[in-house]
Amino acid sequence: MVASPVQVNERVRLRLDSLAVGGEAVGRHEGMAVFVSGGCPGDEVEVDITEVSRRFARGVVREVLTASRDRVEPLCRHFGDCGGCQIQHIGYPAQLRHKGAMVRDALERIGGLKNIHVPEVWGMEKPWGYRNRAEYRAQMNDSDGVELGFARHHSHDIVSLDECRVQHPISEAIRRSIIDLTSRIARSTGEWKMLLGVETLISFASGGGIATLICDGRPSFLESLVDALSENVPNLRGVLFARRRGQSPHRSPAEILVGDGYIVEGIGDKQYRVSSDSFFQTNPIQAARVVNLVEEWADVGPDDRVLDLYSGVGTFLLPLARRARRAWGVEDSASAARDAYGNARWWGVSGVRVYERRVERFLERWVDQRRTADIVVLDPPRKGCGPLVLGRVARLEPHRIVLVSCQPATLARDLKTLADLGYAMIGIQPIDMFPQTWHVETVVVCERSDGGRAG
Repeated sequence: MVASPVQVNERVRLRLDSLAVGGEAVGRHEGMAVFVSGGCPGDEVEVDITEVSRRFARGVVREVLTASRDRVEPLCRHFGDCGGCQIQHIGYPAQLRHKGAMVRDALERIGGLKNIHVPEVWGMEKPWGYRNRAEYRAQMNDSDGVELGFARHHSHDIVSLDECRVQHPISEAIRRSIIDLTSRIARSTGEWKMLLGVETLISFASGGGIATLICDGRPSFLESLVDALSENVPNLRGVLFARRRGQSPHRSPAEILVGDGYIVEGIGDKQYRVSSDSFFQTNPIQAARVVNLVEEWADVGPDDRVLDLYSGVGTFLLPLARRARRAWGVEDSASAARDAYGNARWWGVSGVRVYERRVERFLERWVDQRRTADIVVLDPPRKGCGPLVLGRVARLEPHRIVLVSCQPATLARDLKTLADLGYAMIGIQPIDMFPQTWHVETVVVCERSDGGRAG
């Protein structure tokens, strides 16, 4: 067995060359890849090694010897401690360049697609304050007060925030108000630990928002907090409550305590009702570009039958349904499916149906019934579609598939599967939905290699 060229706790000097999925910069030491937290491609750095495996090592920047020309001063003072953003220290034009390279590398290395031209990533004019949803976690501080923040890098510990520059200002106003109000009320009741977190959902279109209080049980201070919060935040349209046990990621459906349980958000000139429990695109400004591109590449005609899988509140489904003969959406979230039906009625779109089912089970039944579709749109979670879903999609014989992905590696695997099933990629466009983080959205369109249409 060949000895590793580096050991844990060793300090090495590296030239960092690229950015990896996860936001770490990558350099090489005696041929071994070293993934470096806090590094910027182009840096020369001294790195403390924290982890060594057979094929790679990890480390953290101890000292920047020569800074990359792309290195900038992070805008948020919590950067490097808070795990919400990973690449604020990289100038925005360079962020876009490296995200495009991540997509291209994944397609070539994982997808086996060679000589692929990946266009420049579509960025934002103002890459701050773009998030319409926040999920703050709660903890007690040393003064017996309640703090709200995000998890520390690679930890379950919470970083108490003074600010978050990527959240909508109303989310931050809600957070600050809850810290003040809850700290006082919690101290007087001794129930501070029952508040586990706060979720906010803000409408860029109306400037209003809702807040969901996540608790372990139902604390007695809840009603007092809700009343005070409603008075303190003028733009707050509703407050909700949900139960969660300990650190479980799952919570109960939200219960309205006061006001509305939803917002109305705009995507370009399109408006959608979005409930507290429903998934919706986090960045409505860039989401408008995604929706327009999906519409363009789907190229729906009046005789087409459209199937939108993982359809959410109807973000893609409804614009496509307006052009199609028939359209179906599939969504396993009861809340999102209800919103999609409500949005379809609101839009006055006929010939559309939403199934509240898991995509895998829905496709199994459609394949058994020998159903077909002309155009399929897929917007899966980060894990991607996988061979089972894509194999069943291919059995429906669509002539065109539009795939929206938020993870380059799973996108590459899905494209490889589609290529094996006879669907060739004919268009790709990365879009920066998540500035200051390593994440990148990508829209891809594939067509059947034989050029045929489903009959």
